[in-house]
Amino acid sequence: MDKKEEIMQSAIYLFSKKGYLATSVQEIANECRISKGTLYNFFDSKEELLIQVIQHNYRKMLQQAANLNLDSSLPPKERLIQKIVVQFDGVRENKDYMNMLLRVLPPHDNPQISLLMNRIRITMMNWYKDCLIEAYGKKVEPYIWDLALMFQGTLKEYTLLIFRDHKDIDFRSVARFVVEQFDRMVHNAADVEPVLTSWEMEDYEALKANLEPKTPEEQINQFLEELEEKVKKSALHEEAKNESILAIESFRNEMHEKKPRKFLIKSLLLFFAEIEECKPLVKRMEVLLKTLQIT
Repeated sequence: MDKKEEIMQSAIYLFSKKGYLATSVQEIANECRISKGTLYNFFDSKEELLIQVIQHNYRKMLQQAANLNLDSSLPPKERLIQKIVVQFDGVRENKDYMNMLLRVLPPHDNPQISLLMNRIRITMMNWYKDCLIEAYGKKVEPYIWDLALMFQGTLKEYTLLIFRDHKDIDFRSVARFVVEQFDRMVHNAADVEPVLTSWEMEDYEALKANLEPKTPEEQINQFLEELEEKVKKSALHEEAKNESILAIESFRNEMHEKKPRKFLIKSLLLFFAEIEECKPLVKRMEVLLKTLQIT
């Protein structure tokens, strides 16, 4: 283990025991037997250390999912059970980190942390979606997002019971019970109308796993580039397209202001939402701006 990872592991241990706010940089330095000055050679601040801790574990999570190699001869439902067991095992091996996230990490004012945590949640939901499609095939696709949301929520609550409330529950029993219940649900859901349609969840589907989450400014620029592309490909007549491009430029200019005017930002978002092809993008932007406390 190199020195940087050792510092991160010490930070995880202390954050999980004492909480982020109650842990000082000096205590982290003491834990890994270095000076505070040496720690600052690796991380600019305690907040930057926290961000890199979350990023590092996010990378590990994605890598573990990508490297998951199960017996191809197993029936699809058994493979799904095995995936959940492997996930639980990974959580158990990294329980200090999970304890930090579940119990002692406070709501954070830093937009980069908020956006990173949201990206992790969406990435996991996409992973569950893919796992369920692999297990049950195309028949679940019409209501796959509803199933993925319920699956994620169910497993999260069992995770809380095991790691936060210290319930002595067997991982494999949980995985088998949950999958058996979802198996029944899938086979009786053919006539049920989905709540979360593919159109409704287009912004989740568009979010690709990325090891380096973009800064708020980068995300806004990406949004505006995607918005401009949507407008150009839309069914709008030429005059309306030109008007929309000018509105995008106005949005971009306003976001570069030190204090963007909320009323103008909201008005422009309403304008873009009138364009059918742009509605999912506008939803994504509204979430981002709320996180940044701009709207």
